[in-house]
Amino acid sequence: MAVAVQTGTGKWATASASGGTLSFTVPKGTTTYAIAYVCPGYPGMGATVNSEYVIEASTQDSTTYSTTCLAFPATGSATGIADASVIAGATDIRIYGQGYGGAVGSKSGLFTATLPNGMNDVAVVAVDGSPNVLGAKIVRSQTVPGAVNGGILIALSGSDATTTQAISVTNLPPSFVSPPAVAVDYYTANGTWFPVNNTPATQYAVVPSSEAQTGDFYLFETNSADTATNQAIATTQTTTSNGPMTLPLPAPWSYAGPTAAAFPSFTFNYSGYSGVAAVGNSAEIEWFPSSTVLDTATVTATAAYLNGATAVPVPDLTSLTGFFATAAHGATVYWVAEVWGGTAQWYSWYTPIPSSGSLSYVQNRGTYVEP
Repeated sequence: MAVAVQTGTGKWATASASGGTLSFTVPKGTTTYAIAYVCPGYPGMGATVNSEYVIEASTQDSTTYSTTCLAFPATGSATGIADASVIAGATDIRIYGQGYGGAVGSKSGLFTATLPNGMNDVAVVAVDGSPNVLGAKIVRSQTVPGAVNGGILIALSGSDATTTQAISVTNLPPSFVSPPAVAVDYYTANGTWFPVNNTPATQYAVVPSSEAQTGDFYLFETNSADTATNQAIATTQTTTSNGPMTLPLPAPWSYAGPTAAAFPSFTFNYSGYSGVAAVGNSAEIEWFPSSTVLDTATVTATAAYLNGATAVPVPDLTSLTGFFATAAHGATVYWVAEVWGGTAQWYSWYTPIPSSGSLSYVQNRGTYVEP
């Protein structure tokens, strides 16, 4: 909806994307830059959510980013027939494709699943009533709308049954919710994913080797919170292997929040990621301009951009067309502060998930009243 660029400490300037691409040059002698953009509103939290994003980076960071706004793709019907009768304990078959799907409703039968139009890897997953994953078959590169596997029966055989591996979470602070939440998803190289975490949360289902392909990976996530202090911690790990997984949580971070202001400055003084390859700080404010609209502004600054500094101010972009006005005097402003640390710079919405890497964050949140 709007785009702006800043190089060094210069003024923000409106920019234009051509063919969905924004290109600009950082002047010689300047090492930092920032990109801001506004996404169209989408329905959520009982209101239309409008989002404003700012990326603050250095020439030491990447020179290419791939950003996207939350959007709901056009969808169509994927039809087919599946049978998981030979999978012991199966009571249903789930159909997955790029975050969408459907179900057979029993261990064999016809299905109609709603999937994004175009090319999809379609995962046919046998589950029990819990629903634990008991078997999986992945039909690659299927066109939607259309018949999966050409309408031919997708039959899970004994070799499509899953096995299990152990998951353990370490470093959980005593005051945080126990047990921590754990989720495991399997991602295909073409963007389909489906859950493989089982009950109890100390194990996950291993996709049969006959169904795995180069570019596929597992994504493990765990998180917990101290509800008394509004602190949260989380760890994400991706891997192409399928052995036992240990997820170490980071040490929590205590932060009282920014001083109330139209454009607050967040202070990040967390030392728990010393020696970590990639570190980023994220500051977010949210407010309701009306009962039916929620505005959010998020600033993410890389460690290279900050170069030792600890302050991340929310920039004033109100003079630029398309960017948000501030919250009204007396309005409640919700704030979130996060410090990310990992093996690669994939801690934000503008970097793809690697097939092998680790990422953690520590979070604080609260409110203040707009002056």
